[in-house]
Amino acid sequence: MKISATFITALRAVIYTMEVVLVIRVVCEFKLIRRDTAGFKFLLNVTDPLLNPVRKQLIKANKGKPLRFDISPLFVIILLYLINTLLYRYI
Repeated sequence: MKISATFITALRAVIYTMEVVLVIRVVCEFKLIRRDTAGFKFLLNVTDPLLNPVRKQLIKANKGKPLRFDISPLFVIILLYLINTLLYRYI
């Protein structure tokens, strides 16, 4: 039981970190930071694996048309929050 609680706590820390990284990416995109900087490339590399599947589903739901605004970070943050809450209740 102790290993499982430790694993869940570590998983929750990773999920929280990803939430923070996603928020930082969104803020950087609003501040119009250049995409060719090393820091922004790091943010893209870390967050794109989470965002791309959601983007594909949103485009599919929009009948193949791209959306005017990229709302995939919002969906991913909500999903991560829900997973984090479920894990917290499991401990």
